[in-house]
Amino acid sequence: MSSYQITVQPATEPITTAEAKTHLRVDFSDEDDYIDTLITTARKYCESYTNKVFITQTWRQNLDIFPDVFKLKVNPVISLTSIKYYDTNEVQQTITDSSDNYQLDNLSDVAKVHDGLVNAFPAIGSTINPIEVITVCGYGAASDVPDDIKHAIKLMVAHLYENREMVNVVVGGLAMQIEMPNVVKNLLAPYRVLTFG
Repeated sequence: MSSYQITVQPATEPITTAEAKTHLRVDFSDEDDYIDTLITTARKYCESYTNKVFITQTWRQNLDIFPDVFKLKVNPVISLTSIKYYDTNEVQQTITDSSDNYQLDNLSDVAKVHDGLVNAFPAIGSTINPIEVITVCGYGAASDVPDDIKHAIKLMVAHLYENREMVNVVVGGLAMQIEMPNVVKNLLAPYRVLTFG
């Protein structure tokens, strides 16, 4: 079992307020703050759907055990910052960054960490969540995020902007819940992985 949480939020969003406003055809500034919240909401929705994160951010993953290979829960992985663990004396140690000690495979959709070329993962103590893995994830800066993803975010922003209440609407006498646009899912489909690891 493992758990994970973000420790450093992205510094920017994949699209700017100006880009969102151009897409919305909004030429006034009264709702800039509101549009900014929609951008963040839309980005998080798209990240959740693809099981990937977009802008550089830092995550911590905790594990109960060291298997020979373990998957990293948040992808894509730019770099692995550190692996720490509590040893059998319940003292926290850091595994030295070396291919002798561990190997990072971040070329596939779900990054994995393997035993080192020389050393296997060490024995751990009884501390709860004894293993801590820190990774930097995302595509990089906004300019590195694929255009399809940016367009999906713009469409989500527009959808949320136009359907602020997200209430049931009546169509032909039937109450229907407003759905997220299929076009957004279609744009994101090539980038989607089945699970966070």
